[in-house]
Amino acid sequence: MVTIRPVEKSDHDEWLALFSGPSSYLEFYESKLDKETIEFTFARFLDTEVPMWCVVAVDGDGRLVGFAHYLRHLDTWNMRDRIYLNDLFVKVDGRLKGIGRALIENVYAEAKAMGCFKVYWMTQFENHRAQLLYTRVGKKSGFLVYDNPNPEL
Repeated sequence: MVTIRPVEKSDHDEWLALFSGPSSYLEFYESKLDKETIEFTFARFLDTEVPMWCVVAVDGDGRLVGFAHYLRHLDTWNMRDRIYLNDLFVKVDGRLKGIGRALIENVYAEAKAMGCFKVYWMTQFENHRAQLLYTRVGKKSGFLVYDNPNPEL
């Protein structure tokens, strides 16, 4: 049995391991962030003035097994806001057990409660395992995503 709930300050160390430790979200994407950025991100989740949240999946033993990070923003095509699901991660041994789906459905429920009209997210083309879930709980938008090549902007 897994419970989905908002992250708490006491979750910091377990969240940190899932986000940036061995076999973590950042390792999956072959990425690294400096400690200051990671700590700033976690602090944002706890700041009620920042429209950015983290929900965690907690197993029956009280351990974190996954998370979803999402943020709310304005939209030019609708008078209501939308939610961007920025990060989704489930530990390897927790996959294919409905945890990812439960996290996404929790974000859907939060978006509805906030009056938002849409939840959207991106994934890498090669992330086929995640896409198996995503095609069950969402639909492809048909858009390609481009990034500015200058990270200093």
